Amino acid sequence: MKTILFVDDNPIVIQAYRMALERAGYRIEVAENGLAAMQVLLTLKPHVVLLDLLMPIVDGKYVLKYIRSQPELKSTRVIVLSDASIADRGMEVKDLNPNRLLLKSQCSPKVLTDMLAELLAEPPPA
Repeated sequence: MKTILFVDDNPIVIQAYRMALERAGYRIEVAENGLAAMQVLLTLKPHVVLLDLLMPIVDGKYVLKYIRSQPELKSTRVIVLSDASIADRGMEVKDLNPNRLLLKSQCSPKVLTDMLAELLAEPPPA
């Protein structure tokens, strides 16, 4: 079973996607902010991180920078799943090589599960 770390501070968003992802056969772990995510990443070693950009305490950009800087994590697949601010912040995080950038407003649970299946079918990054 593939593990996904869902990093988002909005419990409604987490609940909406979580049910669909679990039905699709994924194990979902949740971190409600960037600091909590960084505390579990090295021990959890998820197959994919679903990452919101705007969060309290530590934002998603910093978490992505952390993931890409850690030798044990830098090949971890990351989907930035954020709100409209992605248009502004998307360019900021592109240099950090997220595997996908998605707008929450345009990403139904079905779209996300299809995207995950496609991403996990690709060869792992070098």
